[in-house]
Amino acid sequence: MSSAVAIIAEYNPFHNGHLYHLSEAKRLSGAEYSFAVMSGNFVQRGEPALQNKLTRAKSAVLNGLDIIFELPVRFSTASAQDFAYAGVEMINSLKAADYLAFGAETNDITKLTAVSKLLANESGSFKASLNDHLKEGCSFPKARALAVLDELGSDFEEVITLPNNILAIEYLTALLKLDSPIKPVLIQRNAASHDSDSISGEFASAKMIRNMLYSGNHDEASRYLPSQTEALDEKFIRADDITALLNLSLINFQHTKNIPQPSILDMSEELSNKLRKLTLPLSYEEINEALKTKELTLSRIRRVLIHLLLDIRAVKTPSGIYCPYASLLALRKDSSKLLRAIGDNSCIDIINKRADYQPKDQYVATLYEYDKKATDIYNLLYFINTGVRLPNELSSNIVIV
Repeated sequence: MSSAVAIIAEYNPFHNGHLYHLSEAKRLSGAEYSFAVMSGNFVQRGEPALQNKLTRAKSAVLNGLDIIFELPVRFSTASAQDFAYAGVEMINSLKAADYLAFGAETNDITKLTAVSKLLANESGSFKASLNDHLKEGCSFPKARALAVLDELGSDFEEVITLPNNILAIEYLTALLKLDSPIKPVLIQRNAASHDSDSISGEFASAKMIRNMLYSGNHDEASRYLPSQTEALDEKFIRADDITALLNLSLINFQHTKNIPQPSILDMSEELSNKLRKLTLPLSYEEINEALKTKELTLSRIRRVLIHLLLDIRAVKTPSGIYCPYASLLALRKDSSKLLRAIGDNSCIDIINKRADYQPKDQYVATLYEYDKKATDIYNLLYFINTGVRLPNELSSNIVIV
């Protein structure tokens, strides 16, 4: 089979920057095929996606990708470290990618690789430095960044603090830990920066585009979206749409004295105590502001709130494999050769028809149940906002274009 390049993405929504990234991924790798591992209905920033996963997957395929697989919600809503590792592990397990393409603010892959080697093979001095910074009261991401600087020097400060660099380092670290033969392809981000409010020509950040769409400025947003991106006139889901359901989850949490083990994913004792002391009901923003501290970043709080809403718990895999299956979301009709190669060579399950899938053990069943529940809750949010009923996880069909 011809070579393939893989991408880990959210496509929330698929915009001109993503189209540029895909074009560069193909150009730099020379790959004939491309596929993506994409977040489902809830994303890494701890929020529901703007559009449902099938709509976003269809946009990605219409814009040139061959196949879209779903990253299980347990990992799509996780920390950058777990998000990146799970995505890379899934791609590695599919046994079809020759290259992994990702963006970064820096074009110096040597520096990114130096950091990733340090993180993949933590030295004694690095671990000691990390523990020292944690004892000082730093959050884990901050403590780890400071430990990296202690080891590698201040020249690496910008490398480890910019958001796309952080994910790039995690992707490289995962490739090292997995001893993967997949070759990294670095694409420097030159346009609007991650989550910025700036515009650069035909490029705007996903955050800015979402805000345009939330405000009803569809014509303005369309300037930064490929013409093939789906359903610009539909009702979009935003973070604070979870307010009522989140308050209900928090009320149940406060009235449950003995939370069953394992605990909610990423939930610390400090955060658990703060959640129990909230005077409800509160707006989504009020909840976030009431919980934020120096040690608890807003991004972590939002992830924990989503895990509480979805009842995602800290379940560990018995086999060491994070992602034991890959759910197919969308594909191009002419990508059958790639799909057949994946089917023949993959060392994890490929889910084509969800209703027929039988998890092979309790861990797999738990992950799959999280995905089904996430879709049910997302569909409920959509129904509350629009009155429209979306298909549930088991009755939805793969998008083929």
